[in-house]
Amino acid sequence: MTYPLRLIIFIFVFIWFTGIFFEWIISFNNNLIFIFPFAERTYSLVCHQDSTKLIGFNNHHTFVCARCTGIYFGVLICSFLNLVKNFKISLNNNFIYIFFSILLLDVFATTIGIYEYSKIISFLTGVFFGSVAFSYFYYGLNKLFEEKIGLKN
Repeated sequence: MTYPLRLIIFIFVFIWFTGIFFEWIISFNNNLIFIFPFAERTYSLVCHQDSTKLIGFNNHHTFVCARCTGIYFGVLICSFLNLVKNFKISLNNNFIYIFFSILLLDVFATTIGIYEYSKIISFLTGVFFGSVAFSYFYYGLNKLFEEKIGLKN
């Protein structure tokens, strides 16, 4: 995939990830307060937003839970690494199965009470899954561009 397309992907991912922290951002610039309801509603479409699972600091919280924040952080990191160096990705379905299973195991274990919910563990399982998920997303997008537009890596 060409560098400009990788840059566009990174910019979109960066904007999405930054939006997670919009409540903190408006504390520095109150002129953006009119965007708050729209942003909060937008992120509510992708996360349950359980108030006990949100990452908070200084009376401000993220718009998504710790696990979702980890997923988007993993996507952001991989998007940035892909921007710096265009990786040739060969997919092995075992990776997605393994990391999704770890994430699901954490959800299951906390739901049935094997251990208490941990924002750190949720964030980390999200990062691992988000990293692998980006690889699959990028691979699919790359194939689409190759087939439909004729762009080669």
